[in-house]
Amino acid sequence: SDSKILAHLFTSGYDFRVRPPTDNGGPVVVSVNMLLRTISKIDVVNMEYSAQLTLRESWIDKRLSYGVKGDGQPDFVILTVGHQIWMPDTFFPNEKQAYKHTIDKPNVLIRIHNDGTVLYSVRISLVLSCPMYLQYYPMDVQQCSIDLASYAYTTKDIEYLWKEHSPLQLKVGLSSSLPSFQLTNTSTTYCTSVTNTGIYSCLRTTIQLKREFSFYLLQLYIPSCMLVIVSWVSFWFDRTAIPARVTLGVTTLLTMTAQSAGINSQLPPVSYIKAIDVWIGACMTFIFCALLEFALVNHIANAGTTEWNDISKRVDLISRALFPVLFFVFNILYWSRFGHHHHHHHH
Repeated sequence: SDSKILAHLFTSGYDFRVRPPTDNGGPVVVSVNMLLRTISKIDVVNMEYSAQLTLRESWIDKRLSYGVKGDGQPDFVILTVGHQIWMPDTFFPNEKQAYKHTIDKPNVLIRIHNDGTVLYSVRISLVLSCPMYLQYYPMDVQQCSIDLASYAYTTKDIEYLWKEHSPLQLKVGLSSSLPSFQLTNTSTTYCTSVTNTGIYSCLRTTIQLKREFSFYLLQLYIPSCMLVIVSWVSFWFDRTAIPARVTLGVTTLLTMTAQSAGINSQLPPVSYIKAIDVWIGACMTFIFCALLEFALVNHIANAGTTEWNDISKRVDLISRALFPVLFFVFNILYWSRFGHHHHHHHH
């Protein structure tokens, strides 16, 4: 029975402090796979995100074998947390905070198979750091990773390997747990690191996240386009309507400034120019120039002669055509430069 097997295993001088012996004296091979349950709170300001996963590790500890297949013994016994067996000291190098779940009982599964194969499964919640590059924001694609390595054992003692078949599983509905991103790709690689205490085996899961653009289109791009177009209305007003033209120019400029402040409050103060800065800067410039155009027209008209009067009318006429054409050209350049990136994931 299970209790006999367990009693036998732990009375035969088993020492959990010593790593399992291997046939050729090589490292213990730990086969890893994980189920990604949720990804949430992708935080651009602190450059971190939260993830919850089930981590499954499997290795062979010959000292825990208790028979061969088909001799009437159970295929495996389940170990409760009370017993101590040797386990790999896995840690997550890019983790900022983490905890295991303990409701209603610790969310841990340990199975010991009759040939000494141990399966260890645990549910963990992590806050992981993820450096983000915002040059293309809000049309950016971010690569975030979950790294996993041994803390104390070098590659002489532990070697991590991804399980051959489906090393990374995604829980059904994972993509919809991300309101502002699309999960476009996941991959598994190795990231073995050399430090001055030795070489450590390391596994890496890379998650590719593409920002949902439709939100920004509706909240930023279309409204700011409208503001720029509204600022051109001033060219159609009579140049003697000074209060109307000044009010229009200044109001659109202030509204644009408020929009820019709202967007920047959600972003870290990075040292490089982002796609969104180019857009807001251009819109500001267009609105500002419309205001200057009125100052120029007014100044010319005040020169007094009829000839100058005609010139000031002509400036308004030219502006009616010139501003929309320039804005259209800017749009073509802007979207071919930044919009293209969003579709092809150039990194």
